[in-house]
Amino acid sequence: MQRSRCGLDCENCPSYTAGDCVGCIELEEGNWAGNCEIKKCCEEKQLEHCGVCPGFPCDLLRNTSFDPDEGDDGERLVTLKEWSEELPDRINSEVTRIVLGISCGTVIGAILGALSGSVLSVTLAGLLTGTAIGILLNIFKGK
Repeated sequence: MQRSRCGLDCENCPSYTAGDCVGCIELEEGNWAGNCEIKKCCEEKQLEHCGVCPGFPCDLLRNTSFDPDEGDDGERLVTLKEWSEELPDRINSEVTRIVLGISCGTVIGAILGALSGSVLSVTLAGLLTGTAIGILLNIFKGK
C-alpha cells in the first residue's frame, strides 16, 4: 500500500489508481500535494507520517479526517495508529542488519589482520566495510 502522510489509503484513491498521482510522499508538486497543510507539516517536522507525531492526532488532521468533502470519517486516524505501531519493528530490523554487517566486517577484518600481521588496521577496515554493508542492506531492503 502506498503510504500517505495523513493516513489516506492511496489504493482507494481515484487519482492514484488512475495513475494521475504517485502518492504524496513521492509527489513534490501537482495534484494537491503543493497545497496540503498536512504534508507540509510532516515534512517540516521530518516525519514519515502523522501517526509518529507527538501531537497525533492534531486538530488539522482530525478536521481533515472528518471533513464532509475530503474526510473518511476517521478511518485514516485508525490507519495512522496501525502504521505507527509497525515502526518500532522496522527500526529494530534496520538496526539488526547494521549490527550484523558491523560484526561480520569486524570478524573478517580481524581474521585477515591476524593472517597479515596487521590486526588493528585490517580490523578497522573490516569494521568500516561491515558498517557499509549493513547500511546497504537497509537501503536495498527498503526497495
